Amino acid sequence: MKPWITLVLVLACSAVGVAQSGPSPLGLVPTPVPGLSATVWVERSQYTVGETARIHFYISQAAYVYLFDIEPTGNVRLIFPNPYSPNAYRPAGAHVLPDQPTYQFRVTLPTGQETVQLVACTQPLAMPMGTYADPYPLLGPDPESGRVAVLGLVPEPSCGCCVTAWTTFQIVQATSPGFWPCPPCWGVAPCPPCQGMGYIAPGVGWFWRPSGGWQFFVGECPSGPGYCWYLGSDGQWNFKIQLCFGNCP
Repeated sequence: MKPWITLVLVLACSAVGVAQSGPSPLGLVPTPVPGLSATVWVERSQYTVGETARIHFYISQAAYVYLFDIEPTGNVRLIFPNPYSPNAYRPAGAHVLPDQPTYQFRVTLPTGQETVQLVACTQPLAMPMGTYADPYPLLGPDPESGRVAVLGLVPEPSCGCCVTAWTTFQIVQATSPGFWPCPPCWGVAPCPPCQGMGYIAPGVGWFWRPSGGWQFFVGECPSGPGYCWYLGSDGQWNFKIQLCFGNCP
């Protein structure tokens, strides 16, 4: 395990997803469960269509965990457990999904506010598992049917066996490719191999590795220590310094 530390100097979309407030999006009103609490969050408050997202959650004691995705349309999908990660029972502590390299959470249309709601229970629930062809099944043909399906699967609040938490984020369209100014050169790192203007699409960037010089990439900054410039969905250049302590490459 390599302990990485990333210093984000300029990152327009670095805020985590918005924490819960107000009524539960799915209408769940479970009573408090002694010893069991849960939180859920994503790494940013905004994602561009086509990006992948990671979902973090924390449970104070071992429990059966279920995650529902509520699309901007209101439709509800079960995204965890799924055929690629079918075990809902999780030990106490912090977790991150995807937890297997065999699946991803890729952001898709439509744009708008997306909600992820977690339900953690001391007993297993009879959730309909998706298939490898459709790993995140719709729970009903419309938003109301989806909510009714979830309410029918989660025990009554009087059972005192389930808690819930949720978070939201915004889905936006990617900025169209076009001619953009090259990243600025501030003198804190080698200047990217780009001068003046260039035809650049959001998500592209340059990564400077001390052992290997500049690397052009599309998507996430490569791992390892170095300097990373990348163009965000808002058309702004972002700069990260990645440090490594311990067994570094």
